[in-house]
Amino acid sequence: MDSTSRADSTELAEYAAMLRRRWWVVVAGALLGLAIAVAGLFLLPKSYVSTAVVQVSSTDPERRQSSNNKTDINLETEAQRLRSTEVTSLVQKRIGSKDSPVNLGRRVQVSVPPNSSVLVIEWAAPSAAKARAGAQAFAEAYVQNRNNRTVQRLQTQAAALEKQINDVRTKLATAGATQRRVLAGQMTAFSNKLTDLQVAMANVDGGEIITSASPPPGPASPDPVKFLPSGLAGGLLLGVVLAIMYDRVDRRVRVAGDVERVLDLPVLLSIPQRRGKEGLGLLPARSRSGQNFHELAHEMTATLGHGNHVILVTGAAPGPGSSIVSVNLAAALARTGSNVLLVCANLQSSLASDLLGLHRGAGLSELLLGRVELRDVVRRNHALPSLATIIPGADADLAAEMLQREQMAQLIGSLREKARFTVIEAPSTELGADAQALADLSDAALIVVETPRTKYAQIRDGVRRIHRMGAAVLGAVVLPRQDETAVAAPPPALPREPRDMPSRRRDGSAGPATPPLSPPDPKAPRRAAAPSAARESGARREPVGDPEAPRHRKHARQPVPDTSEGGAQDKPNDKTITLGAINLDAFASSSDEDAASPAADTLTDKTARRLNRP
Repeated sequence: MDSTSRADSTELAEYAAMLRRRWWVVVAGALLGLAIAVAGLFLLPKSYVSTAVVQVSSTDPERRQSSNNKTDINLETEAQRLRSTEVTSLVQKRIGSKDSPVNLGRRVQVSVPPNSSVLVIEWAAPSAAKARAGAQAFAEAYVQNRNNRTVQRLQTQAAALEKQINDVRTKLATAGATQRRVLAGQMTAFSNKLTDLQVAMANVDGGEIITSASPPPGPASPDPVKFLPSGLAGGLLLGVVLAIMYDRVDRRVRVAGDVERVLDLPVLLSIPQRRGKEGLGLLPARSRSGQNFHELAHEMTATLGHGNHVILVTGAAPGPGSSIVSVNLAAALARTGSNVLLVCANLQSSLASDLLGLHRGAGLSELLLGRVELRDVVRRNHALPSLATIIPGADADLAAEMLQREQMAQLIGSLREKARFTVIEAPSTELGADAQALADLSDAALIVVETPRTKYAQIRDGVRRIHRMGAAVLGAVVLPRQDETAVAAPPPALPREPRDMPSRRRDGSAGPATPPLSPPDPKAPRRAAAPSAARESGARREPVGDPEAPRHRKHARQPVPDTSEGGAQDKPNDKTITLGAINLDAFASSSDEDAASPAADTLTDKTARRLNRP
């Protein structure tokens, strides 16, 4: 099969999908056409048609005796003669019509069946009686006119013979014997011919009405047998046209093909619509959708190339889609054996941590506020030991503005050095500049499109904002619209408050952070935040395949100056962050240590299967 055939089949499939989406428009159009047809049956004026059939005969006595009688008459000429003023004038007198003879001739319908010598006369009228009277009047008027013309012709011939006979009689009076015999013969011949003409005039038969007009049983127009199917067919055609126009006017994405067709944005993964209202979650590795995420993970690994990379996952429209995609993508990358860190930077949503079955507590918010250390917020799921997660945290309102500050840039730069892949779950590009600021720290980005929630303009604006920050948009991930209440798994019961939760005062407000279990060595040099420019410049627009290619630094971050030891961490500001005091080696520790750490959340296999439902 060539490419043209594939393109045609794809276009037909898109139109079929469009008709399935807009079936109600097609049905409405069909019902509208049927309703118009039914209304027309009652509102349009009724038209009754009556038919009369006339057999045309030859008026020449000699030709009438011939076997080729029917070939001597041109019926097409006779059909036009039936519409002549002579015939329609007779009809006007018979039916008492106020129409002129010319209009009557235009209204009558005359047809000539093939291989016949008859004329079929049809007359339409508002009532059955008038239709019957009109058809019968035309038939009788035509026959009468034809007979009258024949009689007139025979009378003319008879008058000529009588004149000749009179001339012969005059000559006989003065003719001799021989001439008298000749004239007597002529007299006899003329007399015999005159006698024949007189007999022909007495038996003139120019035509015969073989089928008289009768009242029609019902109206011929509008005819329900023809009118209703025609209205239904016209309504279906109107519905299809309206469905196509409405689908083109609707600016919401309906299927994955619309993203590529309208926006020219490649679709890397498309999750089909499932039956029922069950939402997506952390998909099993061997499920069909789980394998699709594995293919996406391998494709992104091949595209980004060697080295550590930061991947941004954001939605074009607000919704839980970015959380679902970021969790499944991070899980798929972790199943390949890579060291993966999921950063839940969508502080207003805890869906990602709920899908992984992680306890709610201190997270990214407290880390940016300087209340905890990195090792206190890194969580692990027992089912995915190579996947670490930094949950949003409890103080999202206080840390919301810090996603766009230097603290977040230093944090991502430090995490880049520790993980093969750092997946950032970002808020929607439509909700603010958080996604745009995080795109400045990322190597590549994925746009999550929920159908039919997302509009084309939202996708176009999101891609443009990310491109302006220099991050390459690899493509879109399309999935059906998700309900956050349906996909969010309830967190496991907490027998006690986790150790990474900030201490609370009696009034319930957050107090100073809990000091680390093992204070850092004051003689050891403070670790500076790793620059975030470790990503490769080639990952912006094309796959990075050469590990030896030179890398350009995009963000040169200065090390955080050392601050005095004391209560500075309890009062964070725009210029300081406690990354210098964070033990970044806690993230690079083995999975066994993290599983044994009281700060790590572990789940039994049974609980993981219950929470990580597909």
